[in-house]
Amino acid sequence: MRASILFLGLMAAAAQTALAADSAYTKFEWEKCRKTGAEDDVVMRRCDGPDGIAVDINSGEDAAFVSFGAKGARGETQIGAFYFPKETVEWRKEAGKNAGKPFAAILRYDVGKAIGGPFRSVLVVYKLEGTQSSCVTAIVDGGKPGANESARQAADQAPKFICDKDAPRRP
Repeated sequence: MRASILFLGLMAAAAQTALAADSAYTKFEWEKCRKTGAEDDVVMRRCDGPDGIAVDINSGEDAAFVSFGAKGARGETQIGAFYFPKETVEWRKEAGKNAGKPFAAILRYDVGKAIGGPFRSVLVVYKLEGTQSSCVTAIVDGGKPGANESARQAADQAPKFICDKDAPRRP
């Protein structure tokens, strides 16, 4: 009997955890973000994200990568040979009365093998380490059915990911 009650309690907690995140969205016009530097053909810009989270984009002719936090990205950031972010960031944060700051972000990229394409879509999931840094936790094939939900599920697991140690998943 105790085992059944414990099992049901664990199942209820798991169900509540699965439903305990909400999404908010921010659309960025990357070229309008303030320029923070330039090096060779790479231009660095910073935008203001929610809750004091800096959103940086480093863009060049062959790629543009977004990172989050004052100190930027940690760990593996290579997502393809040529890659360019879209404008909308999906922020995952705790839902309901315990709503707080975002703990993960999802951003769609176009990724290709050559600068002129063809491109395919991927959803890159980032763990946010407060306002300090971020790391890529998962890269989801954006062309597969259910890709958005798979990215959200990966984002909701981001707090368990260890930046600089764990390798990004490709669910």
